[in-house]
Amino acid sequence: MNASSNPNQQLNHFDILLCLLLASAIPSIARSADNKPTLSPSPSLVGDRLEFSDFNGKSYSLKASVEQRALVLIFVTTDCPIANSYQPLLARLYKEFQDKGFEFALIHEGPNQTLEKLKEHSAEYSVPFSVVMDAEHSIARTAGATKTPEVFVFGNDGAILYQGRIDDLHQGFGKKRAAVSREDLRIALRELDSGEIIRVPKTEAVGCSIQLK
Repeated sequence: MNASSNPNQQLNHFDILLCLLLASAIPSIARSADNKPTLSPSPSLVGDRLEFSDFNGKSYSLKASVEQRALVLIFVTTDCPIANSYQPLLARLYKEFQDKGFEFALIHEGPNQTLEKLKEHSAEYSVPFSVVMDAEHSIARTAGATKTPEVFVFGNDGAILYQGRIDDLHQGFGKKRAAVSREDLRIALRELDSGEIIRVPKTEAVGCSIQLK
C-alpha cells in the first residue's frame, strides 16, 4: 500500500492544508477591504463600565486612572466652528496641567467622522493629546454630552467634577461676548489642583448639537 492510499495520512494532509488556509486569512482581520488599518475598537461595556481607546490603543473609561488626578474629556466634531475655535486654548490648557495629574482626551462625535478626517483635524490644529472616535455616540450618551464643545472632568471614582463650557465667550449660538469674563475650565482645574472644591461644578455648554439618534 503506498502513502497516498493511507486514510490517516490523507486526513493529516487535509488538516495541514486547512491550517495553512486559516493562517493566511488571519492578517486580513485587522485590515479593511482596501488593506488600510481599521479604527481602534468601538466603545464597549465591561460589566457596568464603558471602555474605549484612542488611536494609539490607549484605554480609557469614564473615570481618571489611579495615576492621574482627573480625566478631562472634550466632546467635539471636526466641522463645529465653535469647537474648532477652542483648539488652541485646549492645547494651552493641556500644557499647563499635563504635569499636574490631569489627562486630556478629545472625543469626536458622529458617524461621518473617519480616521483620515480626525488625523487631518489633529494635524491642522496641532492637537497634543489623545483623540477618540465616538461614531455611535456611546461615550456621549453615557457621559450625558449634548453639545460640542462640551467638557466633562471625571475623578478617580467616576464622579463628574465639572461639566459644561470651556469659558463664557459664547453666550449662545451666534452670540459672542467682546471678551472672556470667566475661564470656567481653567478655574475648575486650578481649584482641583489646589485641593479645593470646585465652586461652579456645572455650566451650560454652547455650541453644535450632538444628534443622539
